[in-house]
Amino acid sequence: MCSSDLVEQIIQVQSAKVTVSWPDGIVIWTKRRTAVFTMRAGSGFDLVDSYGVVLRWSATRPAGLIALQPATTFAAASGQRGQLRHEPAVVAAGAVVRSLPAWLRARVGTVRAEGPGDVMLFLHGGIQVRWGSQGNGRQKAATMAILLRTKARYYDVSDPATAVTGSTPPPRSGAGGRHKAARGDG
Repeated sequence: MCSSDLVEQIIQVQSAKVTVSWPDGIVIWTKRRTAVFTMRAGSGFDLVDSYGVVLRWSATRPAGLIALQPATTFAAASGQRGQLRHEPAVVAAGAVVRSLPAWLRARVGTVRAEGPGDVMLFLHGGIQVRWGSQGNGRQKAATMAILLRTKARYYDVSDPATAVTGSTPPPRSGAGGRHKAARGDG
């Protein structure tokens, strides 16, 4: 195991680079993990980075972090606290949040991830956005920039070429929560 692998075992370290500076120096460069999500944990909150790594626990929910509502099948629900990094839905939710432009990310209050292809964003003000998978993030964000002008309460940009808006989300149907029957609700 190389030295950078040892440093990366520290939970707060996302990545590390260790170099030897001859004759007698060692330089360690690290990229620190930062909390992006909060997740209810007992009487407080786990602070989680966008890769699903639980960084620490807090008695109160810090301002500025996005609430993460994972599916009930996650390891966290089975009592395996801190094992979110291996959950495909959490990884997808993190990838979606990392890809959001700053203007849109600032509006997100909660992310719900049912699976890797079913990420839902809840914006401040009660607006719901079915994002779907992490693919086509730039196109989805560009579509949202236009659609938000409509003042709708629900947006489905999971396929940005056929985006849907409405006053309420359509009823869930079929595998993965897709709403094929509801397309065209305006």
